[in-house]
Amino acid sequence: MLTIRSPRDNFLQDVVSWNIAIALAVLAFALPFLILYIRVEEQRKRCRNERTENDYLRRMLKDSERHVQNDKSLFLEALGVPFLLVRPSGRLVMANSAACELLGVDATVHTNLLKFLPPGPLRDVIKTAVAAESTEEESITLKVKAEERRFRVTAKPLGNADKHVGIVLHDVTAEYRTQVIRRDFVANASHELRTPLTILRGYLETLLEDADYAANEQRRTRSLEVMKKHADRITRLVEDMLTVSRLETAHELRLNCEPLDLRSVLDDVYLRLESMLLKQKACLLVELSPQPFIINGDKFYWSQIFFNLLENALKNNPDAAIAIQVSAELLPSSEARVCVEDNGRGIPADALPFVFNRFYRADVTGKVKGTGLGLSIVKHAVEAHGGHIFVESEPGVSTRFVMTLPLSDTVPHAEF
Repeated sequence: MLTIRSPRDNFLQDVVSWNIAIALAVLAFALPFLILYIRVEEQRKRCRNERTENDYLRRMLKDSERHVQNDKSLFLEALGVPFLLVRPSGRLVMANSAACELLGVDATVHTNLLKFLPPGPLRDVIKTAVAAESTEEESITLKVKAEERRFRVTAKPLGNADKHVGIVLHDVTAEYRTQVIRRDFVANASHELRTPLTILRGYLETLLEDADYAANEQRRTRSLEVMKKHADRITRLVEDMLTVSRLETAHELRLNCEPLDLRSVLDDVYLRLESMLLKQKACLLVELSPQPFIINGDKFYWSQIFFNLLENALKNNPDAAIAIQVSAELLPSSEARVCVEDNGRGIPADALPFVFNRFYRADVTGKVKGTGLGLSIVKHAVEAHGGHIFVESEPGVSTRFVMTLPLSDTVPHAEF
């Protein structure tokens, strides 16, 4: 059967053929671009993923660095002593808070210590340490909060590529003071013993070698009285030294604590000092509130406390008819306060920090006699009872020793 197509059908067929041809042409032309686009998108996606991963790794690295830095800081703080890490130029690399506080530097600024620190022993040690290739060690004195403290400085090259130097400052003030106290103790004790022993030996030699002198009853009696006086002085010194020794070894000290009335203790002390009080026309006033004022303590050591404080006031004011006042009161802080005050010549301000040191004497004239251990005994005896003592003085007006004591559970609160 013969099919006859109209011109319109031929046109439509041609149009479809052309559309297909154009579509194939467009597809053939666009396909490479489509493939390229897909590949570019894949590459971009891969780049985004890599960036995300890199950002994550950077954060992890920063966190690790922060943790390492924190660990370093914790380690430096755990040292418990000032520590510095410096470059050969003297520039600060790191320091713990103890070192920053001691030197007044900021560890984050990386200051050049050789330029920052004032001329002195510490800068000299650092300068020597960064220039040397071996460990340097030296003792220096630094002023910390208006107080002179002794430090042992150890500087050691670390041997790393940057040639850093580690510097550690050990506070050896306590050890240094102990050595000074021990040295002074030996010197002062020797001096205190030498004088009475020399006098004793002189009188003994005179009595043994000079028959006429020994036969004279008046001279012999006088010599024996002087010898007894200085023998008593030696005995007092030895007893005070033993008392200080017992009090300083507090872990071995056994206090015989019992409830005791301060009035009775003061009465016993008054009898021991009565002749001295009368001779100097001194006045002793006692004000205790409440009465009886009962404390839980060792009567022997409390007698030592009051005896030494009263005797100290009398000895330092031999020519003045001074008034000494002893008072005691309860405090709202569950403590008792005991004061011994006199209106004598007072203590110079520069001597106040040292009055409780063994053998220390504020009087430089040598007129005040004694072992120099009385106030040291007072301080250690008060502290052995769990208390605290301090002194305040205005020269020419008054001197006041103040003791604070914790209330004891073994004594009724109302009575203490």
